[in-house]
Amino acid sequence: MRYFFLSFIALLFISCSNNTPKNVSERVNQLISEDSYTQALDILENADPKQTDADLSTLKEKTYLNYGLYLEYRGPEESTMRDRMTSALEQYIEVLKINPKNQKARTEIEQIMGIYSTMPEKSPGKDIVVELNQLGFNY
Repeated sequence: MRYFFLSFIALLFISCSNNTPKNVSERVNQLISEDSYTQALDILENADPKQTDADLSTLKEKTYLNYGLYLEYRGPEESTMRDRMTSALEQYIEVLKINPKNQKARTEIEQIMGIYSTMPEKSPGKDIVVELNQLGFNY
């Protein structure tokens, strides 16, 4: 009986411990408005699609896009411009992995890479260029 009771309590505890907030969309939008992108992405990565009606893929796309825009235009002041642009490109690549037709991400990539093209000694890094080429860009 004691074993059954402990098993029941353990099962209850596991089933009640849920990493998916009740309203994923609201929570993610709140975190985006607070520029807390890594927290928003953590919630989305850990969310159980069976426990929410939210479109997790669309929310990830939105979060990555907003994170990229933040890094590109307002990013952490302690970061160098190159670090911010490289990090922004990484976020835009994630957007395009989710939605290859996202025009805003494509436009921002073209803008950043256009700037890099004026500075032949500078590059966002080989890995990023390879990923961009795999997504249909030609750099």
